[in-house]
Amino acid sequence: MHSNPLAFAAALCLAAFLPEYAQASPEHDALVYLDAQVLPKKAVACSSRIAGYTARFEPAFRTWLARNKDNVASGEAFMRAEAERTKVAFEPDIQAFGASMAQQWTAAPLATLQDNCEALLLYLKEVE
Repeated sequence: MHSNPLAFAAALCLAAFLPEYAQASPEHDALVYLDAQVLPKKAVACSSRIAGYTARFEPAFRTWLARNKDNVASGEAFMRAEAERTKVAFEPDIQAFGASMAQQWTAAPLATLQDNCEALLLYLKEVE
């Protein structure tokens, strides 16, 4: 397969800002799936510089993942089908996207990282 690194994942992230892709859509589920893959990588960046972050992230993430398991499964199926249809290498693009996001968080100034990490915890605790 020919792959344009990150293009597939980035295109789906852009869908989050389009009103026609409201929640309860395959595109929304794809974004939830991406979160399930990327949030733990972001949390590693948080944990590397914020004492005790892992202890706060892990239970919140497990609860969020359990609450969104159907959306994650649906989003993965949708993304795999789209990747196959568009001849994009699914796994490498998802891994590259996650690594890129984690690298950005790792490189952020501490104050920015702290804000991002707190926002991540708030996101995980949101009730749908």
